[in-house]
Amino acid sequence: MVIPCDHMLVFDEFIRPPRTFEVIVDLLKARIFAGQYRVGDRLPAERELAEALAIGRASVREAYRALELVGIVEVRKGKDGGAYIRTPSAKSLTGALNDLLRVGSVSVAQITEARLVIEREIAQLALARATPQDIAGLRAMVGEAIGKARAGVAASHDNVAFHMRLAEIAGNPILVMVLASIMDLLMLLIRRAEPEAQITRAVAEDHRRIVDALEARDPERLRALIEEHIRTSNARLEELPPGEA
Repeated sequence: MVIPCDHMLVFDEFIRPPRTFEVIVDLLKARIFAGQYRVGDRLPAERELAEALAIGRASVREAYRALELVGIVEVRKGKDGGAYIRTPSAKSLTGALNDLLRVGSVSVAQITEARLVIEREIAQLALARATPQDIAGLRAMVGEAIGKARAGVAASHDNVAFHMRLAEIAGNPILVMVLASIMDLLMLLIRRAEPEAQITRAVAEDHRRIVDALEARDPERLRALIEEHIRTSNARLEELPPGEA
């Protein structure tokens, strides 16, 4: 049997042995996930690790950069410089989503759809887990946003913070990280749309009704309000020209 050339290329890529820096990345990840390194710990200096593994410093440097790109380490300069284990963030996922949006692989409508799926579940978890103190805190956030908007100041950041606080109350760190990446991207779009203060007030008023449903422990009303709010607040963003998204 003769394998077509394009298949040969795929097969060749499949059996390509890992490069040295990729091996180091896997090794360091295994040690981090095993708890040998914790958040805030400094990884071995490039020269130290290179000598221990009998490899070139360039491979270690490339491995550290790869870990930095995925948000596992932070490379610092100066006297106390080096590669430090950092708290995981949604930065790399946000960047990937932004790139996909810009090249047209992901639409604002699809982001809206993702929000609907994720935030409906977040709301239901928050409904089950929110304490009276949590609800009071959400009310305070909404009150501050409405107050700003009444004074003529757009409260976009406050409104986004409301959604993130709701995710934190839901108590699932994976959902928090996924939503954070989506909301970071949403903030980029909001800045380009430049909503007026009165629009951000309407958004905050939606949030007030969501808190009411949360306090009443009304799952059906809460679900309906979340869906209506997301569809309405994202409608203007979906009308942005492709170059502005």
